[in-house]
Amino acid sequence: MSKIEFVIKRNGATVPFTPQRISNAIYRAAVAVGGRDKETAEKLALQVVEYLEQNFPPTKYPSVEDVQDAVEKILIENGHSKVAKAYILYRDERARMRSSRKDQTIQPSQNIPWAKIWQVLDWASSRDLHTVERYNQRIRNGEASSATPRFSTKKTSRSLRAWCLNAATR
Repeated sequence: MSKIEFVIKRNGATVPFTPQRISNAIYRAAVAVGGRDKETAEKLALQVVEYLEQNFPPTKYPSVEDVQDAVEKILIENGHSKVAKAYILYRDERARMRSSRKDQTIQPSQNIPWAKIWQVLDWASSRDLHTVERYNQRIRNGEASSATPRFSTKKTSRSLRAWCLNAATR
């Protein structure tokens, strides 16, 4: 049994450490270059686990990146350079895929006027006009001018939003 109990994923989550995943990754890299020796993959995985146990105290969990770096190191030190190259290339490909996926999800829509929406929300918030009911209550209390339109809660709040947009631009 391994002394390492957990691994820290890229998203920061702490998950149970599974040495079998290391041997599977090594075996898949070996298969990619024509190898088929599961036993060698398991022996190399044990070396990776030993290396991690020596280099990480029980109170500090290795990250997924740390484990992958250790796999590369052990593969190269044991003369499995072709397998190490396949493993490194696969890692690089996955990193590029994660990066492109991240770039795609962060882009805000160009069709939404975010600045105007923020301006309107800021204006309404500073005047305590968060709902149609609150807006109408302020009118009933005489806190708004007589030129201020009243809105029915039965109608959609589209009219209120339009009025707020006009008021915010004044």
